[in-house]
Amino acid sequence: MRLNGGAGSPLGPLQITVAICTRNRARLLERAVGSVLPQLDAHTEVLIVDNASSDDTVAVATRLAEGCAAVRFEREPVVGLAAARNKALRSARGQWVVFLDDDAVAEPGWLTAYLTFFRALPSDRVAAVGGAVSPEYEVIPPAWYSPTANRLDLGPQPVRVSARHGPWGCNIGYRREVALGAGGFDPALGRRDCVMGAHEETELNLRLERAGYEVWWLPQAHIRHRVGKERLRFGWCLRAAFQSGYTKAVVRRQARGTGTAWTLWRLGRLLGTPWHTGLNLVVAALTWPWQKGRLAAAASIRAAEVAGFGWQLLQPMPKAAGPASGATAAAQPTATEAGGCP
Repeated sequence: MRLNGGAGSPLGPLQITVAICTRNRARLLERAVGSVLPQLDAHTEVLIVDNASSDDTVAVATRLAEGCAAVRFEREPVVGLAAARNKALRSARGQWVVFLDDDAVAEPGWLTAYLTFFRALPSDRVAAVGGAVSPEYEVIPPAWYSPTANRLDLGPQPVRVSARHGPWGCNIGYRREVALGAGGFDPALGRRDCVMGAHEETELNLRLERAGYEVWWLPQAHIRHRVGKERLRFGWCLRAAFQSGYTKAVVRRQARGTGTAWTLWRLGRLLGTPWHTGLNLVVAALTWPWQKGRLAAAASIRAAEVAGFGWQLLQPMPKAAGPASGATAAAQPTATEAGGCP
């Protein structure tokens, strides 16, 4: 099926909806929206989706919408980033929905890069495209912290990439009708209040890829993503790694389905989890005196991720993906199991 806006086609009357989903980050929201406003033109709009905030977010979003005709404001009462993103997909007026995190800042030329890409798509099968991410640290990172953490750079030129190793959800655009047709984001994944979920965009990208669509890298669409001081604590990194491993396992299980091959794969991963976790902990213990603890920290974080992956494989299979599937919070550990709020 050939879709509107294929290779070489002109822009429609409203090509892009920049969607900013937010929860209890009023000050950062204003900063994120402010970085996009100077880049808007007749083909673009901003859609703010408040996810049941309890601070001044509603007042800030209302003021921003009243101050600019190109800014709209919606509310999603179901707590969860995936639920808010699905609300944005449903409410957007643009053919493409480009997601920007509420704690990120779009660099000058960010929106132009997306518009230029959409003017001459390299393929009619492009369904997702995302760009570069640079960290913006609130405080100087500790010596053990990896210098490559929170940075995404897949090369200097636009190129098709794999869904599993593609763009991040903080800076990614979707062809609206295709993403909705695929079922949107799985609400069993993603950040949800104190639960540090992840990989909701990867899971959607995998479904799109299996359906014959393409995921692309667009380095010119560059953002700076704030990294709060709480995320630089070793305990926070361990909790986040455990949850990342947990949700990676959810994605793998949904992709593999059921059957003998799945059972054997699951058994092999479960048997290997204690050994893999233990090996990383041994490496952490032996390497702590070197490189200011960087190798040891990386091994410890890897051990937490492997443990999270194995722990999920012990749980019942989550329900099928998609916003209409009825997937629930039971697919992720509670805040207590994941280590609590940062």
